[in-house]
Order: sequence, then C-alpha cells, then structure tokens
Amino acid sequence: MKNLKIIYEDEGLMAVDKPAGLLVYLPENHKEEKTLVSLLSDKTSFESDGERNGIVHRLDRGTSGLILVAKNKKSEFNLKKIFKERKVEKIYKALVWGKVEPNEGKINIPLGRGSKDRLRVVPKEGGRESITEYKVEEYFPQKNMTLLSVNLKTGRTHQVRVHFSAIGHPVVGDKKYSKRSTEINRQFLHAEKLRFVNPFNNEELKLTSNLSDDLSEFLASLS
Repeated sequence: MKNLKIIYEDEGLMAVDKPAGLLVYLPENHKEEKTLVSLLSDKTSFESDGERNGIVHRLDRGTSGLILVAKNKKSEFNLKKIFKERKVEKIYKALVWGKVEPNEGKINIPLGRGSKDRLRVVPKEGGRESITEYKVEEYFPQKNMTLLSVNLKTGRTHQVRVHFSAIGHPVVGDKKYSKRSTEINRQFLHAEKLRFVNPFNNEELKLTSNLSDDLSEFLASLS
C-alpha cells in the first residue's frame, strides 16, 4: 500500500488517490510492473488473480486522482452497473492550451480507435457516443492556457484528451495528442471529484482529491 492514499473505504469499495505514473492494470503483452490492482490485492477478495479484478473504470497512467475499486465480485457488478447507467458524476481538472470560449460548453464528438494505430483514439463518424461538459475556471494570458473543470458524461478511453485536442485546445503536457512542449512532464489532468449513491447503503458519496504536488506547483508558476 506504499504511496497509495485511500480516500474512502467500506465493505464493498475503495476510493483511491492514484498517483500519476501508476498503471491501473497490465495491458496484454506488457512487461511486468507494479499496478494499482497488484498494490491493492490484499484489500480485495477475488478468487482469481485477474489483472482487472475490482476495476470498474480506469485512469490513464499519466492521470492522477480518484478511482473506485470494487473489493469483491458483488461490489464489482453493482459498481459497473451504476457506471453503465451514468449514475456516477466524474469531475476532472484540466489545463489546456489556448483561451477556451465560451466559458461553459459541451463537446459531443463520437470517438473510436484509429485505423492505423489501434492505441490511438480519434474522432470517428459512427464511433461511440462521447460527451464532455466543461466550465472555465481561469485563463492565464501570459502562457495562453486555460484551467477547466470538466464533467465527463461518458467514459471513453482518452476522452478528455481527444475531445479538447479536437477543438484546438489540447491538454497541456499531453505528448500523444499534442505537439506542443512545456515544462511539465505529464498531461495536466486530474480526477478531482466523484459523486454517486453508494449501492450498498443508498447513501450519497461526495469524494474529492486535491491536485497532486506537481500540478499544483505548475499552476502556481503561471500566476
């Protein structure tokens, strides 16, 4: 459990503050390394050693912040159900290039896998419905960057990164979907808040993760 901060835990689930750089689980044919699943294995009660045991949604390696983990099969089923039914509010902090206008908006662009690079996600006609809402929090004219609060209405792979790149405002530090270089060495994207009704006791949970040190220090340098 070293370096992992648990924000909330009960008999069925955990909310973990995932650091940037940590994989949630090992992809196929990936070299062996520590993952969120392996670090939490002593906190769950799955019979097999499957790499995705307990994972009901995911964060990219370079994204920090809140992620829910099921502790057993029943919990995994119930949590996947509320995610599928879009009953989990997911709020991210994102810093993007350029001045985003208007101050509030919605991006509704279907997404799918690239035809040449299957690890790349692209806007695609006939792709899966993908909806991102945002609010501008602050514009930094000296660096031409905008801090956003992002409400992820759907949960597609790389959704925030691809959507803002598609409208000309790629996430700062994103090496995959932006060609712009910056002083920060990973994408400025943080899963800040989760809100949902706990399926085990019907109580509303409102969970928050503060910006990680590298992101908060970078943000302070812009002012």
